[in-house]
Amino acid sequence: MKTLSKSKFVSGIQCDKKLWFDFYRKDLKLPTDDQTQAVFDLGHRIGILAQEIFPNGKDATPEDYSNLKPSIGSTQKWISEKVETIYEATFSAKNTFCMLDILHRNDDEVWAIEVKSSTSVKDYHFTDASLQYFVMKNAGVAPDRFFIMHINNQYLKQGELTSELFTLTDITVQVLANQDWVAENLDRLLKMLEIEQEPVLEIGGHCSDPFGCDYAHHCWKHVPAYSVFNLYRGGKKGWNLYEQSILKIEDIPDNFALTHFQNLQRNGLKNDETYLDKIAIKNIISRWEFPLYFFDFETIFPAIPVLNGTRPYQQVPFQYSLHILEEDGKLTHKEFLANPEDFSNGENPLKQMVEQLKKDFGDKGNIVTYNQSFEILRLKELAQRFPEDADFLYSLVERVVDLLPVFQGGYCYFPAMKNSASIKAVLPAIAPDFTYENLEIQDGGSASSLFHQSIENGNFTDENLRENLLKYCERDTLAMVIIYQFLVKVI
Repeated sequence: MKTLSKSKFVSGIQCDKKLWFDFYRKDLKLPTDDQTQAVFDLGHRIGILAQEIFPNGKDATPEDYSNLKPSIGSTQKWISEKVETIYEATFSAKNTFCMLDILHRNDDEVWAIEVKSSTSVKDYHFTDASLQYFVMKNAGVAPDRFFIMHINNQYLKQGELTSELFTLTDITVQVLANQDWVAENLDRLLKMLEIEQEPVLEIGGHCSDPFGCDYAHHCWKHVPAYSVFNLYRGGKKGWNLYEQSILKIEDIPDNFALTHFQNLQRNGLKNDETYLDKIAIKNIISRWEFPLYFFDFETIFPAIPVLNGTRPYQQVPFQYSLHILEEDGKLTHKEFLANPEDFSNGENPLKQMVEQLKKDFGDKGNIVTYNQSFEILRLKELAQRFPEDADFLYSLVERVVDLLPVFQGGYCYFPAMKNSASIKAVLPAIAPDFTYENLEIQDGGSASSLFHQSIENGNFTDENLRENLLKYCERDTLAMVIIYQFLVKVI
């Protein structure tokens, strides 16, 4: 009979077929992508930080994950010796095994602690914690209390990190209530795995809940890359159409209820139709006052705060680009990029940014953004952080306008946009020769990740990184200028 780990059990609860593939068709699994690896790396780092809250523990981490006997033996030995804290305490029972992040003896109580990088307890946390309790109990070590140790999003960094970065949430009651459910599902999954035949299971919402599936590319291969599941804000419509054997957007019947944007998608694919509502576009952009300031922030949002006065996962601007368009067509560019070392050497990069904003913005003219809520919120946060500059920053907020509604509202649509109104979907349709492909950094996620790495390193990790970051951010605001100038010609 097969043996299930905690992660395998969670896979099986999500989808029988996913678990079956884990044992019989690993060849279908794609390599781990950078984004997934970053999640794993973050989890590992947060686990190490959590151990520092319960210091001086014994470490049972396996040297060889294909042979857990030494770790299980060490765990049993240290428990019998009443060691206060054990990291990666390892247990096995009833064809299952688990490694608990922290096993802690608090006076006369034994605490089981699982560490998570989220800011709250998620539904699937109860699943894996319940399995861990089941294994521990059947291994003869039932903990008195079970906790999820997660990030406290109200924690404010001031100097060195403290234990207040984490919150302990007691889920003992829920875990105990789930024990019969665990036993039933464990038995079901183990029996399923004894049948060396792929389970028959249709695709569904479970394919991405609670996690994206490593085998989706296989199970979804009959679904076109651009399908009814890509309807803009489609909700359940994709599944309703799929159940009617309709996979392509262009095959959606005329009598099927679609929103305006979704209709544009269908007509764009079916008839290669472009849509322009010149009056609506004019109503949005014709009242903007020159000079126009095309403005964009880049931010980091680290789980573990890197700047005093910030919280976990807070969006912290480190860069901006600004193109200034005069009414006569003259275009100038301004920019700011913080120094990574200033996040830890006592300097204040955000204050430096505000001072540069004061130099770069005149006192009249609209500030053009692409999704204004993001830039407005960053400016307001800066105003709260620096009350002495609040009047200036709020004056900027009052001048902000937005290009996004032109496209998000479906007033301008090109088939090449597909289901997105993002700047990177709009730009190729308007100016196909203006591209990000010749840049070293081509998206905001990469820019954020690379700068965050530089902060942790203490300086730019690559001698060309500063220049590459500046080029990327400049391209974003220049793209906005090009889109605006196209719309002016349209109206």
